Amino acid sequence: MRSLANRKRKLLTSLLAAPAALGLVLTTATSASAHYVYYAEIVWANADSSLCLMNYSETSHGSTGGGYFKGQARSQADIDLNPLDCILPWERNTGQLGEGMIMYKWYEEGETWLVCERTDRLYYNSSPASTFELAATAPVGALCGEGYYGLHNYALMQDSGEWYGADVSTWSGSHWLPDTSSRSATEAPPQPEWLKSGSQSKAPEAIPVADKSGKPVMRKDGSPLMVAPTFPEPTEENGTLTGGKRTFTTDEDGNITERVTVELVRPTR
Repeated sequence: MRSLANRKRKLLTSLLAAPAALGLVLTTATSASAHYVYYAEIVWANADSSLCLMNYSETSHGSTGGGYFKGQARSQADIDLNPLDCILPWERNTGQLGEGMIMYKWYEEGETWLVCERTDRLYYNSSPASTFELAATAPVGALCGEGYYGLHNYALMQDSGEWYGADVSTWSGSHWLPDTSSRSATEAPPQPEWLKSGSQSKAPEAIPVADKSGKPVMRKDGSPLMVAPTFPEPTEENGTLTGGKRTFTTDEDGNITERVTVELVRPTR
């Protein structure tokens, strides 16, 4: 096992080499022309900042060109309490890390973001890990037709019987999909209007749903279908320890990442 000093030096070097990990969206000329956009931020820390939870949110073109969405809940710690240094992986027990993803589509005609698809529930780690990841791949034609997409990722962690991170979400930035479109160099739309203080957000009570073409789903009475852009309280009933295709990796320091590949669903209520 590497020494604590060496491990922290290695992690700090990685963070300094990756500006998005410090709260910047990584793009090329614009978000539209980037192969991926992502954002990472600490969404919870205890009183002395010795323990923290980082939320990582990413949208890219993926293997199909139609989109790839990834979210991570990273449990981290700072053993020697140096400031701005809560970066060491901190293993959590089974069921103590959670993830949920909501994909948004920009509705150009209405100049607003719509809910496109989402994970069907919350997912929890099925064995001890310090990083818990959800990932989903969209088909070639994208989830809700051609246009801009972004991911709101929910990263959760339980500590001393309390769940943290459930009241906020992290926005990945916007990406034009499918990636092969000739319009993919157009200017990116503004971030969702409910975003506050960077990418940390509290969404409104309800947001319209997009159909497969990217237009609002309309009810029989002519009103748009509205859904809550959040997840229910993290409980055993509202999540799963077994759903999705699960794989595990262990790095050279023994830190475990559990990855879950999931299918996305279009919300109906």
